[in-house]
Amino acid sequence: MAKNHFNTPFDDGTKAKLEIFRNYLKEWLPVFISNYEKTHWDNIFIYDFFAGEGKDVNGTLGSSLIILDVLNEFSDLIATTKVKINVIYNEKDEKTFNTLSNNINEFNYNREKVAIKLFNLSFQDFFEEIYPKMIKNSKLPRLMILDQFGIKEITTEIFKKLISFERTDFIFFISSSFVRRFNELPEFKNYLSITKENFEDTKPFHSHKVVFEYYKSMVDTNYMLAPFSIKKGINIYGLIFGSNHTLGLEKFLKVGWKINPHTGDANYNIDEEKIIEGQPSLFEEDNTIKKLGLLDSVIRTQILSDKETSLYKVYLKTLEFGCLPKHCNEVLRKLEKENKIHSVKTKTEKIHNLAPPKDFKITTK
Repeated sequence: MAKNHFNTPFDDGTKAKLEIFRNYLKEWLPVFISNYEKTHWDNIFIYDFFAGEGKDVNGTLGSSLIILDVLNEFSDLIATTKVKINVIYNEKDEKTFNTLSNNINEFNYNREKVAIKLFNLSFQDFFEEIYPKMIKNSKLPRLMILDQFGIKEITTEIFKKLISFERTDFIFFISSSFVRRFNELPEFKNYLSITKENFEDTKPFHSHKVVFEYYKSMVDTNYMLAPFSIKKGINIYGLIFGSNHTLGLEKFLKVGWKINPHTGDANYNIDEEKIIEGQPSLFEEDNTIKKLGLLDSVIRTQILSDKETSLYKVYLKTLEFGCLPKHCNEVLRKLEKENKIHSVKTKTEKIHNLAPPKDFKITTK
């Protein structure tokens, strides 16, 4: 399967996935290698657990070489940082592994500041080998890319281990249409406990939303998740992002909204929006993005029913809803103009510095 994948040009769905990988890495990297004096780590780690060959038949970069390409984009910052960058690759297939090794050796990158290690193991064996070491140093910054083929690798057990790290963001890929189609098979149930009932009353193009809710139901901490659905032909695949910090979640959502300015969580019209850029509808309800209209309702209810609430709580609700601080600010400005709340002097762009006890209150009039 991996061989066929790299011996043909990447399709549009794969390119969308790789665009997200690239853009999130560009958001993540400078956070952890800038301002060294204020950090508590000497090393950061980037893992590509299903590394592949590195590029397709046309030379389009895959995730493994995208990592090095992004590092080159930050060459000036990397040259001056005191933080060591560790890139860990794993590829199970021996032939693919050899091709990957050659492609990395031929790639130009800062070999003094970037340390690369390659492993030729099954994902399960490799993860179980390094997991004890990672737990011992759970506060080290890590970004994990888990671009699995199919559904079987990121099991419930693996997922719970992924969300146990303190300073780790991850992005994993899952074939959500396969989950919808084959969840009743006995061999499928060895990996995921999703049933046919989970998909009742949902449309096929919402398959990844159902899979996302399954993983979200397993989180009993403050760990934060976000989905991104990807359409490839008639099938729906998707990414699930995880982070222990609001800033990580916000940056991932920012990447998604750049790709889809209507919902931020799919590379297709997942909410069946009727909005056409430059062509306003005669019906006002068709000119309002459904997701943002719902956010407006959620925030209004939270603020007006409580009489007094926390700006930080409103911000968290916005992120949980899959929206950005700017969307939250638009609702707050509306409420101010409607004379329903007192002016909020500090908007949510700097909310990461305003978590309790430095938070601000929003009060109604």
